[in-house]
Amino acid sequence: MKRLAISRHKNVNGRLIWREPYPAPSDTGTITPVYHDGCLYVTSVVNRGVTSAGTMFELSADGTSVKKNWNDQTLDCQHGGVILLDGYLYGSNWYDNVKGDWICLDWDTGQVVHKTTWNGSKGSIIYADKMFYCYDEDGNVGLVKASPKGFDVVSTFAVTQGSGKHWAHPAISDGRLYIRHGEALMAYDIMAE
Repeated sequence: MKRLAISRHKNVNGRLIWREPYPAPSDTGTITPVYHDGCLYVTSVVNRGVTSAGTMFELSADGTSVKKNWNDQTLDCQHGGVILLDGYLYGSNWYDNVKGDWICLDWDTGQVVHKTTWNGSKGSIIYADKMFYCYDEDGNVGLVKASPKGFDVVSTFAVTQGSGKHWAHPAISDGRLYIRHGEALMAYDIMAE
């Protein structure tokens, strides 16, 4: 376990404003934190019961200090990102280097709203036009209704070009979903008709 921390610095001179311990199993932090309404959500792969996993921090009104609001060891993303939408956090968790579930947490409490196994694999998540695009590590892409009521897969397809691990995070721009797999970059037309 690494003795890491999250911190805030002055943007003018880099001076440390606050530092909060955040134990993690490695020194790689791959998930971009989510900031909303004075709170910061940070997550990483967890060593159950030892490391921090998903933690909600609340910043003081003047931003000079921080306190831990809640901790959840369910939504411990490896590298697939999380989405905050209408008061809920969505992403996939990490059981091991192969398996994971798709999770929805309540932003305010950290309570698990739903946990779904989809193809038994974890992956990346992105949001557009009221839908999640979930790209799992087995190369499946699912179009999923964005809802705290459940993980409702509308349609799926497989990424068949490229080689190696399915670890690249998808991107959406101008009505196209871009997915890279090894040496191949695919563009899918997702523009609503």
